[in-house]
Formats: sequence, structure tokens, C-alpha cells
Amino acid sequence: MTSAVSDWEIGRRAGELPEGWAETTLDEIVVHKLGGEWGEDPRKAAEHPGLVPVRVIRGTDFRHWERDRGTTAEERLIKPASLARRQLAVGDLVVEVSGGGASQPVGRTLLIDEEAIRRAGGVPLICSNFCRQVRVHREIDAAFVHLALSYAYLCGGFDEHQTQTTNLRNLDFKGFLSTVLPLPPGAEQRRIVDKVAELMAPLRRVREGLVRVPEMLRRFRQAVLADAFSGRLTGDWRDRRGVYEPLAPRLARAFAARREAYESARGEAEAFDRRAPRKPKNLAPTEWEAPEPLEVPEVPEGWSLVALQDLIHRAQYGLSVKADGEPRTGVVMLRMVNIRDGRMDDSDLKYVARVGIDVRSFTVQPGDILFNRTNSAELVGKAAVFDLEKESVFASYLVRIQCDGHLVDSHYLCGWINSPWGRRWARTVRTDCSNQSNINVSRLQRMPVPVPPLVEQREIVRRIDELLAFAAAIEQRVAVAEERTEQVRRIVLAKALRGELVPTAAELARKNGDGGEGGGFEPASELLGRIGAERLTTVGGLAGMAVSPEVHERILAAIRQACWGAGEMTREELIRKVAVRLGSPRFGKSVRARLEMHVEVAAARRIVARQGDLLTGATPTFGRYDYVFLMETVRRLAGRGIECDKDEIVRAVAAWLGYGQVTPAIRERMDRVFLWAAQDGTLEIRDGRIVVL
Repeated sequence: MTSAVSDWEIGRRAGELPEGWAETTLDEIVVHKLGGEWGEDPRKAAEHPGLVPVRVIRGTDFRHWERDRGTTAEERLIKPASLARRQLAVGDLVVEVSGGGASQPVGRTLLIDEEAIRRAGGVPLICSNFCRQVRVHREIDAAFVHLALSYAYLCGGFDEHQTQTTNLRNLDFKGFLSTVLPLPPGAEQRRIVDKVAELMAPLRRVREGLVRVPEMLRRFRQAVLADAFSGRLTGDWRDRRGVYEPLAPRLARAFAARREAYESARGEAEAFDRRAPRKPKNLAPTEWEAPEPLEVPEVPEGWSLVALQDLIHRAQYGLSVKADGEPRTGVVMLRMVNIRDGRMDDSDLKYVARVGIDVRSFTVQPGDILFNRTNSAELVGKAAVFDLEKESVFASYLVRIQCDGHLVDSHYLCGWINSPWGRRWARTVRTDCSNQSNINVSRLQRMPVPVPPLVEQREIVRRIDELLAFAAAIEQRVAVAEERTEQVRRIVLAKALRGELVPTAAELARKNGDGGEGGGFEPASELLGRIGAERLTTVGGLAGMAVSPEVHERILAAIRQACWGAGEMTREELIRKVAVRLGSPRFGKSVRARLEMHVEVAAARRIVARQGDLLTGATPTFGRYDYVFLMETVRRLAGRGIECDKDEIVRAVAAWLGYGQVTPAIRERMDRVFLWAAQDGTLEIRDGRIVVL
């Protein structure tokens, strides 16, 4: 992705747009925008009666949207009222506002089309709470807006509108809505969209082919490892070289040497009156264990199947200290994130102060294996051989395995742990808690390992490295091809947004002599003017259409703001103040009726109070609302027996009462209300979620 430049990297600026075009901000053409919802797990449907099934589009669904069209969206359960507000329709845009990563900005968009609705199989689509639903005005082609936003994203146009934490990026949605778009006349938008689709069709087929390559390479790598540890990879090598010394006599010598070293250390400790050394567990053969339903791997002639503990000197837990040291004076603390795809990854290193820890006892040596004993269910059990040129210690979620070099090559053993059988073993022996999984070291030590002669182990490692390097080279070539397809895509979109792909409406008008586009050429400036006038006269859509919950909350917030410090006023004075705040000083009968209705709603919610024929602000601060009233509001919004996110309910209560944002005072007041209700037995608090009883 290139760095952010002007509004359009190689496009025209204002005054250089094609004839009939105009510039607009996204906010000026959006008529509806709303955050998504994650919902509840369908497996717990019995605990959440009254909820309805939906498919939730997440950030992970964006990458292959053209291919999958939402078929990978997660099935969840939400309230019917929430679905009524959030259901995606044809022409809606979904914007990723939270997620991304260190190298992937947020701000990606996708377009809901008829194919996505069809593939959902009758199940409604919504977006997750990490996304926003955006709907543009009915006279604007949403597909054209999607092209323009996609081009802005490819050019880094949204980089300035986001913040980043360690693993998460967040989009400043107001900044996103300020994005400037070049807008052609209405019919020209559709012709541009159709032409782009025509030009992109061959490119899309190339991209679909490239998308399949990573999965093919994943299967190839798994097949290489499976063949390596079954003996198939080196069958020809054994046929030429013959059988080397089997493991059994070498293992017997290793046990004897270990016992001798232990007895010598114990005798020395007695002679010098020192504490006796701890007796090692690997002085005699250990019985390996293959948990059901795993089958014991078959090994060729000349190989042996032994417990991992027999092949190593020791397995050591890491340090339980906070990695908050300085790079200049501290030592690297290796964590589970530093093991990636079977190799060490030094892209995200933390440091620990040397003071107070035994650095020497925990310093990792070249050839040591680091095993990840605690992680997510998918990643626990991964391993890598330490090969970094940095003094490093390791954290408690890792186990250091020091191999007996006379019996096993550390790269061979690490490859076995990461092999398909090793990954199945990890999934079988792990124990799962709420957010993480764990593998006990004693289970690791009893893991069965197929062991060929040491010279064959090294040949296996050499062949694995050679084949995996071949796969990595293909990956690099695929990455180059993907970047080239993105460059072509950027060029096509840039030409589209400069008006260079199809004849403009103005050109067609002159050519046909009839006004063009079938006899009704309307410049984009007039289209935007008409949309703007409609927004002003309808106060965000009040006249001639249903009021969305977002508009409803906006009007109540305007009523509260108009009352703030204003003293008593007539109903007419209040309505006019609210209309001005909403950007519509002039309004007709339909808008007046809507505003009068909202004044009555505001009175019922104690936003305004009646003093005879006059109105005044009833509760200028949130603290003026009593606990009983606030709890009744929570019950109205959440419903009984349904588990809800506490922060979401606080936001809903604040909006219901006309507060445009949740302040610390509002949050503190609601925390007291929840505590009071919990003590009263009318509410339960469960790890940041609440249930009204």
C-alpha cells in the first residue's frame, strides 16, 4: 500500500474534474450509519429465549468477499429489535472500523449485493460491532461509492484517520466520513461501475487463482512433514546407505552415562557437605503414551519409538516476571508470540531487567527448543529451535527443551512436534480453560517420538529445509503477483475516478444533441444540491420516511441541548431552537409534527418539564435521574432474562435520555444503579455483562 497523498493519488483536484462532475464528502451523501453487533452463541439459545438467528460479517470475511460473499459469516443470535435496525440490504456498505494489524490499516469496505443476500439462504445479514453499516442516498450508486472508497484505501487515504494499539487499529469514523469523493452524474456512475467490472473480470480470475495457492502450500508442507517422520521421505536414502547403528544401544549408553554423572555429582556433594542434586527423571527408559484416539505412528526398520524424555537432558519452565525492561540495559524475554510457523520471530521483542533474576540459568542456547505450553486452543503446542543472535531468556508460558545431541537432532525433534501428528497430539492432550489452553510438561515428556539413526535425522532435516525453502520461494512469487494485481487495480480505479474509462455524460449530451443519457443530463452539482435540500427540509429524514433510531436519538439530544441553561420557554420557541440545532431553520408541517411528537417523548423521559404553558429543562445533569427511573429504563431497553453487555446498555440509556455521549459521570452513576439493583435482587452482574431478572 502506498503512502497517503492527496485526496486522489493520480486524479484531478477540484476544478480539474470532468465536466458535469463535482466533489462531495461521504457524509453529505450518507443517509444511514450504524454500528454492528456480535450477538449471542447459538449453542446457548436455550439461555436466550426470543432471540433470532443472523449471520454476522466480521473483518475476517473481507479478504475473500468476492469469492465467498458472506458464506463464511458467523451464525449468531440477536434481539428482533436490534435486527430491525441493523439488517443489511442490497446496496449497503460495510466498513471495518476496528481490527486490522501492524501492516493492515482499517477502513476496508465491502458492498452488499443480491448475490450476498441469496447466499445467506434466508438468514438476515448484519455486521459485527467491529464494523459500521453505511447506506448512501437512493440517487447515488452505492457500487460507485464502493469503488471510490476502495481506491482511497489502496492509496493509504484513511491512514490519518486511525489510531493503533499493540494488535488493534481503530478508525476515526467522523474523519472517514469527511473523505472527499469525485462524483459523476447519476447514469454515468453506473456506466463507470459496469466498465470497471468488465476490466476487473480477468484480474479477478487471476486473484482467485492466487488465493488458492496458500492453502495448496499449507497442504504441501504438511505432506512433507508427514512423509519425513514416517520414513517415506528418506526411503531412497536408506536403500543406498544401508542401516546404521540402531537407537537401543546408543540409548543404553546414554542412560549409563547419565547415571554415572548423577552418582558422581551426588558423591561430590556428600564429600563437600553440599545439598545433594535432584535425581533426574531420564536415568532409565520412560514409557511413552499415545492418548486415544491417536494411533501410534509406524516406523521403518532401524527406527525406534521412544518417549521424548529419553532423548533430552531436561525440560525447563520459563520466568514469571514482567517484561518491562529497557532494550539498552535489559535482556530479551522470549514469549509465545516469538514462535511463528515453526521458527523464531524477532519482530516483536520485549525486554526484562537483569536485576532480581538468574539470567544465567534461563539464558537460551543455540539449538534449544522452545515449546509453547500455554496459548489459544489453535496455537498451543507450537515449537521452534532458538537461532537468534541475541542474549535471551524465556517466559513462563514457554518450556525450554535441551536435547541430548548423541541421540537426537534438535531440528528433527522440533519438526516432529510441529508435524501433523504432533499437532493432533497437542489438540488431544491440551486442557482448555475459558480463554486459553495448556499442555502439561509431564504429558510432553511422555510424547512418543519416532527416532531414526542420527545421520538419517540430519538428512531428514536437510530435505525438509530444502522442500520448505521451495515452498517459501513460491510464496514470495505469489506475493509479488498479488502486489502487481493490486497495482493494476489501482490504475483501473484511478482512471475510473478521473472519468477516463467511459464517455462522460456531458460528452454524450453534445454528441447526441439531446441532453445526453437518454435526455436528462443533470450535473452532479445539481444532484448534490437536491440531496442537500432534502436533508435540510427533512431534518435528517423526518419527512416522508420512518425516523431511524439514530435520528430519534439525535432529535432528543438536540432538545436537551436547547434546554440547557435556557430557562423557561414556549413550545414554539423550543421547537425553533431544536430545528436550528438540527440545521433546518425553515421547516414545514410534517417536520413540525415530528418535532412536537419528540417534545412529548422528551417530557415523558424527564428531558423537559412543563411549567404551566411553558417548558424548561427537567434534569440538566444525569445525576438528577433517580435509581428507580434509571433501572426502569434499563429494563425497557434490555428486556428480562437476556444477558447484555454492560457498556452497551449504558450507551443505550444515555442515548434514550438525550445524551450525545457517555461521560465518566454517566458511567459512574449507572455503575451505582447496577450495584443497587444487584443488591435488590432485580439484576445480576456477570463479568461485564448484566441480566435483568
